[in-house]
Amino acid sequence: MALVGAAAMALVGVAALAVGSGPAGAASTTLFPGTNPFGFYADAASVPAGICFVEVTADGGHGGAGVTGAGNQGGAGSAFSARVPVTPGALSVLVAQGGENSGGGTGGFGGLGGGGGGGADGGGGGGGASVVSLAGSTLVVAAGGGGGSSGTPGGAGGAANSAGAQGPGSGGNGGGGSSSGGSDAMLGDGGNAVIFGVASGGGGGVGAGGTGTGGASPGGSGAAGVGGGGGGAGAGGAGGTGGTDSGLGGVVNTGVGAPPFGGNGGNGSGTGGQGGPSSEGGGAGGGGGLGFGGGGGASGAAGAGGGGYGAGSGGISNGGGGGGSSFVVAGATNVTPGTPTTSDGQVTIAYDPTTDTCPTTPAAAPAAVVVTPRFTG
Repeated sequence: MALVGAAAMALVGVAALAVGSGPAGAASTTLFPGTNPFGFYADAASVPAGICFVEVTADGGHGGAGVTGAGNQGGAGSAFSARVPVTPGALSVLVAQGGENSGGGTGGFGGLGGGGGGGADGGGGGGGASVVSLAGSTLVVAAGGGGGSSGTPGGAGGAANSAGAQGPGSGGNGGGGSSSGGSDAMLGDGGNAVIFGVASGGGGGVGAGGTGTGGASPGGSGAAGVGGGGGGAGAGGAGGTGGTDSGLGGVVNTGVGAPPFGGNGGNGSGTGGQGGPSSEGGGAGGGGGLGFGGGGGASGAAGAGGGGYGAGSGGISNGGGGGGSSFVVAGATNVTPGTPTTSDGQVTIAYDPTTDTCPTTPAAAPAAVVVTPRFTG
């Protein structure tokens, strides 16, 4: 009997190996390396058949610094990792660009991924958002930080599935928080514009765009998962609705000629909302794209809003821009904070053939055979 028991245990071990996810100690396979520079990578990698999870590490773009002074640094972009459920298909990746630093008496341009344009008197540009999508559906959004001002820092991008931080001073509102568009402050809503004599632009969002009252420009609302653009500073113009155009980072108004518009590249499998133009002396709103809204433009020496699932609004006077909100798809596990970069964003995607394969469905037990006894006289 002991030999039978040992044999049975051996068979159980063999069966366990057969059901397992792969060979013990198998090395992780990289699908998208973190060394890729900022930019959009369409169909960057394919999820192999039999793989049901990937590990995504994502950082949003850092906000640009305001004109030289104490506490003028831009807000940190969001940084985290998560084990994300996937199906076989093509992954597209947007690696965020950090917001541009102020050039003395001029504002900084917003970073690729929806960063708003800094105030023309010395505000930093908002950082862009990093996005990972699968066949047109958003999996991960790591938000950008708000731009710094002449004396206050920008708000940080929100942690995974969290709202962005408000910029200090007369700073912009973070995306996805209590001061964002919509009636219930959903995670994908843009930050509301800030108004006190002058006005910033509201943040765009995958949900509702940030509101603009009293002459301020609202952010654009999303459509079908594509975020709207941020509003331009002042009464320059509202951000466009998602799906109508595309969204690079916002530019800065030089006061010469026609007011500028936000960038025009909503990188993803869907086009985004156009960023709004600014009034003279303000920054334009950043454009939105698949999974992210554009940050609002800033006025004066204030910092602009960071791009995100719900983007931050720009600041006024010398306030920092609001950070964007971040998103992770339902069913993700092992969501862990990371260390943010100090400039452009980063994205890494990998899977472990030992642990990330699809669960094996046990074979159905054979049906019992019932034999009816026959009696003969």
